[in-house]
Amino acid sequence: MGRVKIAKKSTFIDMTAMSDVTVLLLTFFMLTSTFLSKEPATVITPPSVSTEKVQETNVVQVLVNPEGKVWLTMNNDTSSNWSNEKMRIALLDKVSEIYNETHKNKPVNFTEAQKYTFSKLGSFGVPLAKMGEYLDLINQPEGQTKMDKWLEGDGDPNHPTGIPISWNDNESNPNEFQMWMKAMRQSSNENLVSAIKDGTGVAIKADQNTSFDIVHLVMDNLQTIHMNKFTLLTALKGAED
Repeated sequence: MGRVKIAKKSTFIDMTAMSDVTVLLLTFFMLTSTFLSKEPATVITPPSVSTEKVQETNVVQVLVNPEGKVWLTMNNDTSSNWSNEKMRIALLDKVSEIYNETHKNKPVNFTEAQKYTFSKLGSFGVPLAKMGEYLDLINQPEGQTKMDKWLEGDGDPNHPTGIPISWNDNESNPNEFQMWMKAMRQSSNENLVSAIKDGTGVAIKADQNTSFDIVHLVMDNLQTIHMNKFTLLTALKGAED
């Protein structure tokens, strides 16, 4: 008696459930991830064995490259009361007030449109006298690209980049870097002010090839305005062979 042949059937796997889970996971990671803002300079921090994590909100980051250029980033709470956009506009108003006290002949004033553009910036750092011209670039074709190139240093002598900083031990006559830091300290965000006071709210991020004199200049500027506590950002040192 011959064997009964069983007809072969194609195997079907319903992937609908797996697709739904994949989309849900992707959406979750997109909504909960923190995206790094673009920085005007690539900085490779020096290694250390410290594992203490720097806070992501209520912190001012001072970015320093080997040439001594300085840029700032301010990250506030995620609440509507202390949102980055709101606090950056308040910061620009405050630093303008401090600047105009010592530059009464050439004060700086910013339009609402310029303030709005500033509120969207990640890192910033051009002389205040040039800030209005810099912010107006957003209205030109490829405006954001032009702003990025200016901040990174496009070689145009009319486009100076970096916040002006110099040796200065006179608190009553601050340079522009000290003006910005003073304005940060006078923020209406109490959480940011408290973090600055206890040293967790100011982080210096310098390249490993930056000379100590340049880093010392930044620290000395902070100490002149009585900001004596701050953090130095480093990369975690790997185990030695």
